[in-house]
Amino acid sequence: MGLEAQYAQLLRGTTRSSVLMTDGYKFSMAQAGFPLRPETFYLALRQGGPHYLPFDFGQVVQVLFGNVETPNPQVMAFLSQHGYDLTPAMLHAFVEGRCEVWSPPAGSWVGNGEPILTVTGPSFKVSWLEPLAIMFRFPIQVATAAMNGETVFRCTCDSEAEIVQVVLDRIGRRAHFIEVDSEKYHAAARQNAEAVRAALNGETHRAFEVGMRAATCMRMHQIALEACKSTGISKTSNVHFAQRFDLTPVGTTGHEHQQRWLSDGAGFRAMRDMRPSPPSYLFDTYDTLGIGIPTAVEVMRENLARSCSVRFDSGDQGEQLRRFLTAEGHYNVRPLFIFEDSYTARKTVFNEDLCTRDVTNRGFGLERSRLFYGYGGFIVNPEGAVQFRRDDVGAVYKLSQTGDLPVMKTCGSKSSLPGRPVVLADGIGRHLIAQQGETVEGYHPLTAEDPRPSVQAVSYRTAQADNQCNHRLLNQRDP
Repeated sequence: MGLEAQYAQLLRGTTRSSVLMTDGYKFSMAQAGFPLRPETFYLALRQGGPHYLPFDFGQVVQVLFGNVETPNPQVMAFLSQHGYDLTPAMLHAFVEGRCEVWSPPAGSWVGNGEPILTVTGPSFKVSWLEPLAIMFRFPIQVATAAMNGETVFRCTCDSEAEIVQVVLDRIGRRAHFIEVDSEKYHAAARQNAEAVRAALNGETHRAFEVGMRAATCMRMHQIALEACKSTGISKTSNVHFAQRFDLTPVGTTGHEHQQRWLSDGAGFRAMRDMRPSPPSYLFDTYDTLGIGIPTAVEVMRENLARSCSVRFDSGDQGEQLRRFLTAEGHYNVRPLFIFEDSYTARKTVFNEDLCTRDVTNRGFGLERSRLFYGYGGFIVNPEGAVQFRRDDVGAVYKLSQTGDLPVMKTCGSKSSLPGRPVVLADGIGRHLIAQQGETVEGYHPLTAEDPRPSVQAVSYRTAQADNQCNHRLLNQRDP
């Protein structure tokens, strides 16, 4: 078995990929999307670089895709029970779909924000990969640390320790010490889960565990979920372990949904009208205050009898909530509120007080029954118990093209790359982010022989990709 295949097996904990090994919202978005449409996603680390790539991650993806289980009746029944039915198109995409993958070769150095991987194929299949692809950040962090002289590695589970050893074998480095302390990790995750329970006054049904993408491998996430379950938190985005441990799989929607529908309005209406489950509206893909919130309110007003929720993901959540409550006073729209974005127990206590405090005391006067929270890194990457955290490098996996149209998330400071991005190098430490097939004088496709980049990557993009994305955004702002 090659090292890429060995890593893929340690990552998922089995020799075959199950359709359940992903986040719950992947199913709801595919049900209200285009599961067979060709789409491109890319993986990048936004900070902490330069980063050293120990594997050909394109090969890792081909291993993950190359031996998938056809869902059995038990799997299909479990998905149906929770409103995540696999449509024929979704099933065909996952089992039969073929994908094209690009990645720099093993031994390459990449800068912050540069694509480590681009995957093109049927929408549901390439979207399904996201949580596993984001876990690729762990061997990259280990390899980069080892190349910089680190020789002591602290691991949360045996699978993680084995991944460390495979990485060191690949790059020709040795560790002085590899420690595994699963009990310490479980205790730290449980402590934070208990703090969440206390912050919610014991109402754990209002807590969602959404930290699959903060894990290093499936085994690590299993330990975190065991800690959650022991404290009464029984909702998780990890559909695979939801089935195994009698938990409830949950998922709302993601930025990719609005991107593939090319507007907030179309995306919101698709989620509302194409699924029987209550829709959730994520409103910070393009322009939170100017487009996202007004459009969500408009879509809710079209069908006041339809229960729904809105998800707070970035930006000034207090101002965003104020906008929704103003609309509630005018139009009688009453969504549930789901708060995410690095929530901790302390942040929860603050938000609970602000939201439920009487308006005469400068609160919002809301009932706790309307407030829900998603917890990721706070539980899965507890401070002091995890050596390499997702937040250290800002690992993301983003939709960049749907059909033949490049797409971008444009809201805030975290805009994404459009099209089918690749990395070019000039041989002396400078990189450009270009499009597949694009040539730039003085630059060549990144190789393992290119030196560590000496300056930050310059986001070079084709005018065509940027112009198409910006034209659509302008059309939303001025319909």
